[in-house]
Amino acid sequence: MAKKKFTSKSIPDVFYEVLGEEWMDEDTYLIVFQEMTDADGDVYHLEVEYHKDEDEIFFVRVYEYDTLSGREYVSPCFVKQIEEYILKQVGKLRKDSMLTKHNVEVELTLDVPLDMTVGEFENWLKKELRVSVMTSLDSKVEILKIKKK
Repeated sequence: MAKKKFTSKSIPDVFYEVLGEEWMDEDTYLIVFQEMTDADGDVYHLEVEYHKDEDEIFFVRVYEYDTLSGREYVSPCFVKQIEEYILKQVGKLRKDSMLTKHNVEVELTLDVPLDMTVGEFENWLKKELRVSVMTSLDSKVEILKIKKK
């Protein structure tokens, strides 16, 4: 079977090729990409992990003696392609669908007690406020994640 390769239409020399992928344990799916060279001439490879228990995707640059967060070094067009691919591989995203993210602004009108401090109010916003999103049962779109900003 041919290895999956992520390419750019605008820069065809830049690509990410999957060398291997597997479930490391029941909660962690790993994809390993080919070796690359950074701006300093150091060799590394990119690893992308999906953590089922956290429902998060992590990009990591792996050097011979060090590992660094890697998301900020990967172009957003590749991040989207890789995230969509890994979510399909783990069964989180349907095979015949695509991944899209949208920010939806919500305005709240609140009745706040006069004796509440700014700190208490900020704590309430961060820890106690819950906002839910509902769709109809027959909706074609599935909500995968809601992230409070």
